[in-house]
Amino acid sequence: MTKRKRVVAAAAVVGIVSLALSLAYVVLRRAEVDRGVDLELAQSVSADFGARVEELLKPYLERQPGVRVRVTYRPRAEEGFASARGAHLVLRPFEPAEAGDAPLFAADHAVLAYDRSRVAEPPASFPDLMAQALAMKAKGEVAYGLALPEEVYHLLPFFSDVFWPAAPSREAKTTAQDAFALLGDLRFTYGLSPHACASDCAARLLVEGQVPFAVLGEWRIPGLRRELGERLGVAPLPSLARGGPPLRGVRRTYGVQRAPALEDREASAADGIIAYLRGEGQGRIFAALGKLPLSGSPGGTEGGADVRTPEQVEQESALRAPAVSVDRASVRAAEAALAPVWVEFADGRIGAEGAARALVETVLAVNH
Repeated sequence: MTKRKRVVAAAAVVGIVSLALSLAYVVLRRAEVDRGVDLELAQSVSADFGARVEELLKPYLERQPGVRVRVTYRPRAEEGFASARGAHLVLRPFEPAEAGDAPLFAADHAVLAYDRSRVAEPPASFPDLMAQALAMKAKGEVAYGLALPEEVYHLLPFFSDVFWPAAPSREAKTTAQDAFALLGDLRFTYGLSPHACASDCAARLLVEGQVPFAVLGEWRIPGLRRELGERLGVAPLPSLARGGPPLRGVRRTYGVQRAPALEDREASAADGIIAYLRGEGQGRIFAALGKLPLSGSPGGTEGGADVRTPEQVEQESALRAPAVSVDRASVRAAEAALAPVWVEFADGRIGAEGAARALVETVLAVNH
């Protein structure tokens, strides 16, 4: 072979190798694109909440076939990415001073759940509730009138004006004494509330038809709806006195946040989800999650039609009830102040006046 032919042959080989390498690169890049992006969204709400989050994301992911999101339940994700290592996104409560990438909904406040087969209209005040409950109990229709969970968090609405005064504020001791007097009537005077009944117990009594009313966290609505169906009614908490303002529950703001250090493709996919949740997704939060979105109307069905069932309208009204949004440290301090006083009161060792005085003295000592 002449020198010229050898040069030509070598050039051909180099060309073929270059072409092969180029084709291999194209194939690998195409495979990478086809493989898509896999993300983990860790949520701290509950084990069964993940399916509802998947429903919320479904319309967006259908338009993004290369993006896949696995929703996991990690209770400690509430503390952020330090407790949700490996997750690309977290759905958790944010303090009022924080700003999540995509604020979504307000939750965790108490509502009045009631049995529609026994109650035509929810009472506007606790005196009205007690009158209805006493009548049903006198007829032997129910064992109790109101299932009131004794976890301290569920008792906070009765004392929210003591810990977080509304405007115009009332004298703290009077407010606390009114609340303790009501709780004493429910438990001791009329025997309308069972003793030592936690939230699981309260929900069970309502489902079993042993009580017409229960004070429960809004997060229990989906489970109660599955058990009771059309029998379930949901309303804001009544007022302590007839004509007074409704009790204010304690709620938290939930949002989704992206991990700070992601690869480019993961970051781009996660940012797309954040943008969807801040925009179009807000209109689907109520339908998919059963929560009240932070921006505007709860929206309606997919496609934008504002079509809601009577049960959804009622639930929205309950979720829009007045509530206080405070940081977790303030809630813990309130629970710590109320817990020992409640134990003494629930055991009958002190009355309403003594309990109110002890609670207000503790609150003043903490605040000063």
